Amino acid sequence: MRPDAFALPADLSERRRGLAAVFAAAVLWGVTFVLGKVALNEITPTWLIAWRFGLASLCLLPFVRWRRLTLSGEDWRLIAIGGTTAALVVFLLQFEGLARTTASSAALLVAVAPPLMAVAALWVDRERPTPATWDAIACSAAGVLLLVGKPGPGRTLLGDALCFLAMVGAVGWTLLSRRLAYRTGALAATALQFAFGFAVLLALGAWRGGPSVPASPAGWAAVFALGTVCTALTFWLFTWGLVRVEAARAGVLANVEPAVGAALGVLLLGEALGPLAVVGGALLILAALLASRPDAPPEPSPDLPLA
Repeated sequence: MRPDAFALPADLSERRRGLAAVFAAAVLWGVTFVLGKVALNEITPTWLIAWRFGLASLCLLPFVRWRRLTLSGEDWRLIAIGGTTAALVVFLLQFEGLARTTASSAALLVAVAPPLMAVAALWVDRERPTPATWDAIACSAAGVLLLVGKPGPGRTLLGDALCFLAMVGAVGWTLLSRRLAYRTGALAATALQFAFGFAVLLALGAWRGGPSVPASPAGWAAVFALGTVCTALTFWLFTWGLVRVEAARAGVLANVEPAVGAALGVLLLGEALGPLAVVGGALLILAALLASRPDAPPEPSPDLPLA
C-alpha cells in the first residue's frame, strides 16, 4: 500500500546515509562540466544529452524489479512530465548554456538551486527548513554573489541565463522525482524518466537534422562517462538520498558540484577565477558542512498529496 503523505524516515542513521548519497552524487556531478566541454567540441548539445540519457537508461533499466513494480496512470503521468522536463528544460538548457559560457561559470550557477529549493519545498511539500539549513542557504546565496560576476572571456550573458533557467527547472524536477521515487522506488523512478527523456530527445534530434556522434576516442569517452557515472549512478544516488533528507538540505549539499566543477575548470581547462570567487567557493563548502548534520525529521503533513 502506498503512503498517503510524504514522510522522511525517523531513523537518523538512514538519514545520514541519504546525506552521504547526495554528497557523493554532487562530487561526481562536478566532473560533468569538464566532460561536457570535451564532448561539446565534437557533438551538438541535443545529441549529447540524448546519448547520455540512452546510456543511463541501458545501465539502470535491467536492475528495475519489474515483477514487483505496479505503475498507475498517475505514475506514468509523472514519468512523462519528469522525463520531458529533465530532457528539454534541465539538461538541454544547461548544455546549450554550457556551449555559450565557461565550465566554471556554468558550474557556479548551480549554486542558485538551494534557496530556490527551500522556497519550492516549503510551498509544495510544506517542508520547513531548520535554522541551520537556513544558515546554510544564506552562505550559499552569499557564495553565488561572489562567484558570479561580469561575463569575462568565454562567458556570455545568454549562456549564463540558460544555465540559470535550467536550475529553475531542476528544482521543479527534483520535487517531482522525489514524489515519484516515493511511489515506485528510486531506481525505477530514475530509469523510467531517463528512458522517456531519451525518446523525447531522439525525436527532437531527428527533427533538427539527424544523429550526431563524437569523432574521437576522447569524445566517446566523455559521452560514456557522462551517461554511466555522471547520470546513471549519480541520479540514482541523489534520488535515493532525496527520499531520506529534506529537499532544501539536499540542495545545499549539491552545491559541492559547482565547487568541484569550478576547480576542475581551472585545473584542467585553464579557466580563471578571481579571489572573490575563491571566497565564494569557500562559502559553498561551509554551507555544505552546515547542511551535513541531519536533525530529527519534521512531522509529515497528513493531508499532503503525492502528486
